[in-house]
Amino acid sequence: MSGRGVPPEGPNRGGPDGEDEFSAVVFDATFVRAAGLHEPSARERIHGGKRPHRQRRVFGVRVRTLRGALGALLVLSVIGGASFLGARRAAVPGPRLEIGPAVLHRVALLPPVGYAPGPLPADPMSAGPAASWAQGAAGIVVGEPRATAHFSATRVGQALNLVREFVVGTQLDPTVLAGGRPWAALPLLRAEQRDQLGAALIAPRDDDTFAPTGWITRFDPTAVKVVDAPIRVKGTLAAAEHARADLVVTADVVFVYAVAQVGGPGWTRFVLHRVWDFHLDESMLRDGLLQVRRILTVAGPQGCDVDGSLWFRPAFTGPAPTDAPPAAERVDPFRSAPAGTCARLVGLP
Repeated sequence: MSGRGVPPEGPNRGGPDGEDEFSAVVFDATFVRAAGLHEPSARERIHGGKRPHRQRRVFGVRVRTLRGALGALLVLSVIGGASFLGARRAAVPGPRLEIGPAVLHRVALLPPVGYAPGPLPADPMSAGPAASWAQGAAGIVVGEPRATAHFSATRVGQALNLVREFVVGTQLDPTVLAGGRPWAALPLLRAEQRDQLGAALIAPRDDDTFAPTGWITRFDPTAVKVVDAPIRVKGTLAAAEHARADLVVTADVVFVYAVAQVGGPGWTRFVLHRVWDFHLDESMLRDGLLQVRRILTVAGPQGCDVDGSLWFRPAFTGPAPTDAPPAAERVDPFRSAPAGTCARLVGLP
């Protein structure tokens, strides 16, 4: 039987006779005031007394929850920091290449004994070993750029183009040939070497650091005129990574110019064989700059006993057999270079 007043545990919740065992107890005001919460002493807590548990909160958040969140945040910070440092380490470029002056090794080639080119022909380039060569910059062959260990094919191609631009600006610019400054090529050098070339142009010295003709091809306009005939050029550019992040571009080019005396009948084909070693790193390529380590210059016909640091000074005739100086190493500048600073042309340029 069920009824609205019967609890689910049954009718007999209290004593044995069905009455509520606390029905007779009256909680008056005195009893309530006397029934305060007992706080255990330190001794009672040590001996197992139980203290009522209170949840500590900071800004409304339970301490336990806050500690867990802070711990998780610390772990994430450590992981994030490690990732950031790893990325920074991976992104930091290698050390920049050592900066230093370019070394200029120059070799003068004496004319052959009895050399006499004769009257200036209508086409002074119609004869000689370079007669069939390409004209101007077309003779500088740039191979297909190939990626290296640390440089992409695009970067290698950029390096080759920078070198080609520098070679053209210092060896084929008509203004430079006539004694002007290489304004187009100067901005391609790192600042230190730009200063080196600038100082050489202001105060030339006949040495391996501050000789302008160790860098550029130029003739004294008061004594030599560059004939209006296409310059013959034959050479190659090649790139290779010699050390980590050190891209080396070698330019090996031969130039043949027709030059004549100002106010005189003399003329000659002047041959110039240069070999450059350029070194580049990623930061230099990013800035479009070059660093030259070494330039070998073999040029003639010219005298070995004249100061050719500021201008090339072509010799328009050769010595007579009886006036020939002591025998010197005979060099074909189209194929090789001597070890010293003076040699003799093996034949007509």
